[in-house]
Amino acid sequence: MPYRFSFKKYRLPLRVPLRTAHGWWAEREGLILRLEDDQGTVGFGEIAPIPWFGTETMVEAEEILRQFGNMVPDELLDKTPERYGCVRFALAQARSVSSATASTSRLPVAALLPAGREVLRVLPEKLEVGFLAFKWKVGVGDAEDELGILDDLLAQIPAHTKLRLDANGAWNRRDAARWLTRCADRPIEFVEQPVAPAEEDTLLGLANDYPVKLALDESVVHLSDARRWQGLGWPGIFVIKPALAGPLHEVIDWILKTKADVVFSSAIESTLARSAILSAVLDQPLSRRALGFGVGEIFGDRRWDGPFIGPLIDNGCLAQTPGEELWNALN
Repeated sequence: MPYRFSFKKYRLPLRVPLRTAHGWWAEREGLILRLEDDQGTVGFGEIAPIPWFGTETMVEAEEILRQFGNMVPDELLDKTPERYGCVRFALAQARSVSSATASTSRLPVAALLPAGREVLRVLPEKLEVGFLAFKWKVGVGDAEDELGILDDLLAQIPAHTKLRLDANGAWNRRDAARWLTRCADRPIEFVEQPVAPAEEDTLLGLANDYPVKLALDESVVHLSDARRWQGLGWPGIFVIKPALAGPLHEVIDWILKTKADVVFSSAIESTLARSAILSAVLDQPLSRRALGFGVGEIFGDRRWDGPFIGPLIDNGCLAQTPGEELWNALN
């Protein structure tokens, strides 16, 4: 089936810049693509790459899209190389039939906490709203300071809540061992990406040497990466950002087939991609862990942020086909 094809670029400032081990993140760039079939049915998809995370760049994504021209057949879309995971996600999203899920599921969400001492101010606000799971960015400041903040943080968190630590691959093996030793007798749900993706032997060694559960994030940008780590015998968790990994249906099939221990996580995408992801997650049980979508208002613009994501998500958290509105908002 041939489609009429077009795309537009967006660049949006983040309402509050995010501080990670890779530095400050102040704006979001991406692409919205539009497909229309010969029956007049229109679908939209979002490409939201994070190059420093391991995805294709914006330039690479645009080069792929320009090759399609104004009319593109199904078979050409299907030939997009696997390493262009963000493009493949968006193409599959645009071709899927959009429909509201009939699920009555309500799933927990983990709140993203700011790096550094600011976390101690924000935590009570998140607890007040009702969040029971939290993710704190570490590996950003001085290790001694962060370990002290961890002790203060754990003193504030009720026993029935869960805390995740995300190092974004910032530690070396010695730093990781120090943190994992400190976490061994503390209520930490898991530690995410303690060392860089290239340190595969170290990651496997740490996962087997310490009782703290470890999770891969930057190591599993694409679905093919997660499959390879399964083959290596990874004993921990896979943090999957569906907007980066590739076609959503392929990710779901992999989880259902392998029973992988997965956490779904935001890639700081807009409501267009996020609604598609959450609709699929609500439709069937894919993970027993809190979703990593508690990122708050990212853009400060409800058109792009969509419905507020609180401690629990259900059908009310899904935007109603926002594609046309976002498309028209772009020049």
